[in-house]
Amino acid sequence: MKKVVVSALVALGLGSVGSVAAEQYQPAGFGEDTLRYLEAAVAPPSLTADTPVASVYCQSDVGTDGLTRNVSCYERDGFTELRDQVEEAMATRRFSAATVDGEPVPVRMVFRVVYADLDGQPPVMLLPNLGHMQGDFGYQYSAPQERLDDRNWYSLYRKNDWSQGQPFFSDEGELTRVLAWVNDSGRVISARSLESHSEHRRDARAVEKALEASRFLPGMVSGKPEKMRYVAVLHYPN
Repeated sequence: MKKVVVSALVALGLGSVGSVAAEQYQPAGFGEDTLRYLEAAVAPPSLTADTPVASVYCQSDVGTDGLTRNVSCYERDGFTELRDQVEEAMATRRFSAATVDGEPVPVRMVFRVVYADLDGQPPVMLLPNLGHMQGDFGYQYSAPQERLDDRNWYSLYRKNDWSQGQPFFSDEGELTRVLAWVNDSGRVISARSLESHSEHRRDARAVEKALEASRFLPGMVSGKPEKMRYVAVLHYPN
């Protein structure tokens, strides 16, 4: 498989649970017909030998009914029309819901849509990650998903009356990024700031604390939970 453009953003993991029986996790997925629907609904971009790959990075809430809500997408290479089409197409789609011990739970899921004109690579790929841990786990791993039925970091951050950051990447304003390590049971075991401008350092500290108090569905590789990195991102609209 040839090179796929990768972006920095989110990942996490899970940890062991000692003598307590481990929970069984199933991350949210795309459902059976989402890729076919996407191929029909979105006009493929014009790719060239200099730009053979276009990637759109997305975040969505996935409810216990599997419906997507609050879809937000980002791209960094000038394919803004493609981004807008993908965002519209993925809104209110029915995915497969995440489960813990067989019970549906609402999560916030990240994913990417990759269009490519490369030998040996499908023209469209729908992947349950943003690609920043592709070197460790291959391209099909499932990135950690924030549990919305429990403490999620963004809602904890927004409890501050001064908070103005919006979640996920954007071309607007500056970014605050905080790196967390999440173990294979969905617990955050460490968090530290990666990027924050001086006026937003308070945000970074608040996100660190919020991450440490939040819960995730662990990242998965071949059906097995794995410890992974997760990067919480805030942007500040102009």
